[in-house]
Amino acid sequence: MRVSPALRCAPAWLGTLLLAACVTPPAELPPPAPAASAPVLAPAPAASAVVILVPAPVEPADQVSRQILGYHEQLRQMSAADLGNEITRLNAIVSANSAAAPTGAVLELALALSQQHNGGDVARAQQLLESVVKAGAAELQPWQPMARLLLARITEQRRLEDAFNREATQRREQQRTLQQLNEKLEALKAIERSMTTRPGPGASAVPVTPLPTPAAASAPAAPKAP
Repeated sequence: MRVSPALRCAPAWLGTLLLAACVTPPAELPPPAPAASAPVLAPAPAASAVVILVPAPVEPADQVSRQILGYHEQLRQMSAADLGNEITRLNAIVSANSAAAPTGAVLELALALSQQHNGGDVARAQQLLESVVKAGAAELQPWQPMARLLLARITEQRRLEDAFNREATQRREQQRTLQQLNEKLEALKAIERSMTTRPGPGASAVPVTPLPTPAAASAPAAPKAP
């Protein structure tokens, strides 16, 4: 019996098919997980800069202004007795050695004297300030702007007070003159009254004859007896 070539090859390919059918296909693997991305770190905040405030240096002239303004406030709150004691204290400092006296004490004394409103005290305050303003020492330069300001104020104060005193003196003189004129006028009135009420010495009293009335003047004269 002759077998066809196709049948002879059948066992080979048929075995192949059976082998392929028996082979279990591999299980489907899950898709690979995505690679974990590296965490994105937020940028660290920059360290805050530490600001150190350095106070600006105080100018000497500013320091002088603060000192004198503060002293002026103290004077405003003093009573008359306390102001007198303060002037006495500063006088002891300045008068002891006026050339080497602290400039602050000189300005404070001038300011205290100007609160007295007396002619002599204001004049002395003006002299003290002029000595500071006209000085050429370098250490007095910070004090000179305030000294010039106080000098202008006190000079104007003295001018106004002198004008007020002159007007007050003129007013007193006018009142005195008016009083003297009134006294003279009253004396003249007294003399006039004495002359009209009393006769002069050696004068005799003269009888006063009454004047005839109009009725008596018009009446006919009485006939004379024969």
